[in-house]
Amino acid sequence: MNPSIAHYLTTWFSSTSVTKPLRIGLATEPTLPLSSGAKFELTPSTPVATLDYSHEVAGYPYYDVEFISGKVQIEIKYSEEFKGLSTNFSDGPFPFAIGLSNTNRVETFELNETGPFQAFLLQGGQRWQSIRLLTSGSVTFSTIGFTASVSNIDVSTLPGGFESDNVMLNDIWALGARASSLACIDRGTQGSMWEFDMNGAFVRGMKPGLTIKGASFQNYTLKFNTMIKRGGIGWAIGDPIEKPLGLQLNLIGELPKNTTFVNTNTIFTPPNSLILSYGYSLVNVTTLPSYRLDVFNTPPIKEKTWYTERTILDTADNLAVYIDDAEIFNTSLSSYYVGEKPIQTSGTFGFSGWQDQVGYIKNVIVRDTFNQSLLYNNTMMTDTDLVLTEYGVHSNLQTTCLDGAKRDRLVWLGDFYHTSRIIPVTTSRSDHLKGTLKTFLDRQTENGLLPFAPPIGYNASGAKQTFAFGGGASAGLEIYGAVLADYQILGLISYSNYISSSNDLEFAHQTWSNWQLLADWLIAQLSPDTGLPVFLSSFLGPSQGSAVSCALVQALSQLVEVAMALNDLASATKYQTAATKISTAVNRQLWNPTIGVYSLSAASPGDYSIAAIGLCITSGKANTTQALQSLQALDALKLGPGYKDSTQVNSSDLSTNISPNINGFLLAAIISHNASSKALSLLESLWSPMLSNPKTSTGASWEYVNLEGNPGLGMFTSLAHPWGGAPTYLITEWAAGLRRAGGLSGNWLINPDVGLAMGLKTASARVVTAFNGSLSVKWTLNEGVVDVIINAPSNTSGVFEAAGTRKVLGGENSYRFNKCRFRLVTARDDNSPSTIKSLSMASYTPLNQ
Repeated sequence: MNPSIAHYLTTWFSSTSVTKPLRIGLATEPTLPLSSGAKFELTPSTPVATLDYSHEVAGYPYYDVEFISGKVQIEIKYSEEFKGLSTNFSDGPFPFAIGLSNTNRVETFELNETGPFQAFLLQGGQRWQSIRLLTSGSVTFSTIGFTASVSNIDVSTLPGGFESDNVMLNDIWALGARASSLACIDRGTQGSMWEFDMNGAFVRGMKPGLTIKGASFQNYTLKFNTMIKRGGIGWAIGDPIEKPLGLQLNLIGELPKNTTFVNTNTIFTPPNSLILSYGYSLVNVTTLPSYRLDVFNTPPIKEKTWYTERTILDTADNLAVYIDDAEIFNTSLSSYYVGEKPIQTSGTFGFSGWQDQVGYIKNVIVRDTFNQSLLYNNTMMTDTDLVLTEYGVHSNLQTTCLDGAKRDRLVWLGDFYHTSRIIPVTTSRSDHLKGTLKTFLDRQTENGLLPFAPPIGYNASGAKQTFAFGGGASAGLEIYGAVLADYQILGLISYSNYISSSNDLEFAHQTWSNWQLLADWLIAQLSPDTGLPVFLSSFLGPSQGSAVSCALVQALSQLVEVAMALNDLASATKYQTAATKISTAVNRQLWNPTIGVYSLSAASPGDYSIAAIGLCITSGKANTTQALQSLQALDALKLGPGYKDSTQVNSSDLSTNISPNINGFLLAAIISHNASSKALSLLESLWSPMLSNPKTSTGASWEYVNLEGNPGLGMFTSLAHPWGGAPTYLITEWAAGLRRAGGLSGNWLINPDVGLAMGLKTASARVVTAFNGSLSVKWTLNEGVVDVIINAPSNTSGVFEAAGTRKVLGGENSYRFNKCRFRLVTARDDNSPSTIKSLSMASYTPLNQ
């Protein structure tokens, strides 16, 4: 292992200390500004502490109680955005996926003794935290913080780095570094969600953990024993597991005063009642609709008392619930409105609870409603490790990278594209990249398809078929080829990115047949009529469109490099031939010479998108003239922050969001064609808003940005999302000018032209190579003279370029060029309103080579 990485890991693993807030404030409500400090007291006159960690952190909430007086209950809120501390549910809940973190962003504790304690459920990402005293007592905390669940995120100590005289660029570079550090997790660091004892499975308030064994169930009766320890207990039924949209039930007990938290909302969860809802949760969440269908009265439900619950579904869409053989309701689901589509009743089941609820589940039995044949039987008290993996609540079994820190804690195939480029220039954690690729490969189908968003709490071997072929009404249908099929392309590119950065030819060889299988599936999707890829659904753009076609060209072209490194000349020829044919088809059918850009698709010849522009340029599909014309066409897509997705997006619609993910593809195209002013403008307009407002800044890249430069999905927005971190690797590669020269041979290229054209006076960058050492560059401009220092492993070779002049280097550890004199000429860049400096080298003198 490279010494710099070893030191980085040793520093983190040897330091199990708590991540503490940088500033704390005491008031009656969440407040700013704050002051430094650690120890503090909450009293009825100052009941609220606001804690600012300065940037996004992740882990298990930790508290050290020094003193308690009287009855003390506290309500904790966690949020990426400051204003979440002042809303009922903070910036949650997050019911789309379990993600091995707390579904809720609010939790309550009653404190009865002094000393340290740690919350059981993980909080995946937050900058802000508040603690509100709910009762008449008082409490003093000596320490508050998070026991870290991710590696060290001090970007100044990472193996890879960037620094320049432009503070904004430095801070933007750090956004992706921090986001990927928060989203990439080591095996076993995200703990199991359930516990077990002699009473069965102990379930806390969370999104339902769903069994993989019931995906094809329909018309069934679910029976189990339950005991509420506090508040209530929940379960889901008729849930198509690949899209967790199902019937949700929540049983609320008597809510006795001695065990019920004082902040319990008895209007929302009335005592002795059963709530029926449909969707993702009991409440509506941004982009995740939920319907509160009904509330039924129940007999008195006592805590710490066992009850037998029976839920019955039948073919007539009737739903009935019995508790100890007493009918609670028997209703027709068709009588409830849930939007355009009727309630679906086929699919699996699982167990949950609402915020702060805890209870036990045991003796789970499922029978066919009509013939009473046994479909499922689990006591929940034996082979508990298998129960955890069956219900998707086991600690993470693989080192891998998630989509975001707080939300969408799944391993998204297409979104990994940018992460696969960020990590090599920041943490250099190749194990994170390899582990993510293994996560996909462990679930690959026989025809080569990879899962587009595997969850992390299931065992791959058990869940593979369930998620690949769906549940509920779509049980048995292939999912991966029908949903986000172009993510298969981006996943293939990520594999090539990993092999290029790591030179891990052993892994490349071991898994080569898997990637060949995927490549063959993608090639098989080419239309015999048009030669363009045909997908049922895609993210980047329409089927047979420019974006998906150029992405496939890029994927196959990069795969050629891997094939050559593995000496598989036949595969290299096959992939190159396919890429060339697609390129020809794109040029013939989708290039629109009238408007000078690639059309969105043949069906929309007058429309175009930033994904198509970006990917058609970076794939090498566009020639120089086409690239320049395409970049000029961007003016029609420019909005306040960045560029809208396509000409089909209404610029006047205030709900329009800008995607840093897609703008990242575009930025790569802009900056690689030396459009320095346009690149700098995009960085300033889209990524600087992620830094400028302390109430929304987390120090990490965002998921979406709205037209005003705020989080695009409101508080639901993931504010630590690596898919928005493309500038991190592009700034290293182009602003500092340090990048791989192509192939897998350890060649590198140093070229400061773009950084100089951006107006930088000094820049430095370092990356860890796969060749026993780091590659670094530092250059400084002073009165037209540039001094350049390059350090590289002696067993690598490279090229130093500047203003069209190049020098081949190799065999040494250090190279220095000084007195590189430039003639500075003011010029305009691609009709951009900004001016830049065009450079031509008058002379250069290598001191050491």
